[in-house]
Amino acid sequence: MALLPKTQQRLLGIDISSTAVKLIELSRSESKGHHEYRVDAFASGNLPPGSVDARKIKDTAAVSEAITEVVSRSGSSAKQAAVAVSGAAVISRVIQLPAGLSELEMESMVSLEADHYIPQRLDEVRYDFDVIGPSQHNPETVDVLLAAARGDVVDDLIMVLENAGLTAQVVDAEQYAIEHCYQELVQFDPDSGNANNVAVIDIGANTMDVHVIVDSNIRHTREYHIGGRQLTQDIQNAYNLEPEEAEVRKINGDLPGDYRETLLQPFVKRLAQDIRGALQIYQASDEGANIQQLFLTGGCANLTGITDLVENLIGIPVRILDPFASMKFGKNVHLSKLREQAPAFTVACGLALRRFD
Repeated sequence: MALLPKTQQRLLGIDISSTAVKLIELSRSESKGHHEYRVDAFASGNLPPGSVDARKIKDTAAVSEAITEVVSRSGSSAKQAAVAVSGAAVISRVIQLPAGLSELEMESMVSLEADHYIPQRLDEVRYDFDVIGPSQHNPETVDVLLAAARGDVVDDLIMVLENAGLTAQVVDAEQYAIEHCYQELVQFDPDSGNANNVAVIDIGANTMDVHVIVDSNIRHTREYHIGGRQLTQDIQNAYNLEPEEAEVRKINGDLPGDYRETLLQPFVKRLAQDIRGALQIYQASDEGANIQQLFLTGGCANLTGITDLVENLIGIPVRILDPFASMKFGKNVHLSKLREQAPAFTVACGLALRRFD
């Protein structure tokens, strides 16, 4: 699913969040009948405060400058990029259309149906669709995922890339980048437990997104306004630290002995309550779809002890989503640094994988 076409050229997956820019470039080879991926370039850099607010670009010059710096530090010479619109800016619907349509017939039918499902005027949005498969309720129809985003949001992403000397070859949606990463790199991992119904919990700086994936396809997404920045502020206030120091010490766990009980556990409990609520909402609308596995991703996924805490509170097996677990790495990739940040690169990795669609 992409709001602009895909590509087979060298492609940079660039994730622009509210606080940082993250970049990945991948290549692929065949090994014993399986795809083997390699990280050829990666880099990340912080964004100036306020340059992206509520997932909307406010300062195009600052974001473009950050992208330029990250590309330079990555060492990549690729000029094509894939970026993503935040989940909150995407309208998605699963619609049913007749089975057996040709590609052109399907495109024509979707364009006719889109007007009924997208509240904005079609000339004000960018939209795309993906055929999921046969409908469970009617064998003569197929389920089709329709996704749309406001045109100005997409145009802003294209602009910041162009100002950084890049071309937006793919504009995706964050949730489908995560879905793609899961499909390609995680679901067949022996450690994934062969679960058909999973939830990927993307814990960012300001928001947490709960994505339910059933049979490899996202079926439900819900956003909550809680993220790692809240824990950083709690640490800052409790121990009288500057914001930068609080963030560093949160990541490396260098905090007083009472931190886990007084700050981390209450924070994770709030996360767990929202996760449980999202799963209950989903299960109430989809009979019998019990979630078998939780995957944590995003910047907070590496917090010390978070998997055990969430698992104890939710009662579902929890593991970290590491998109690079089975990859190889180019000689110029700083492996230890990439490993430290691995869960935060899930969206960027999903975007980089669009090169091979």
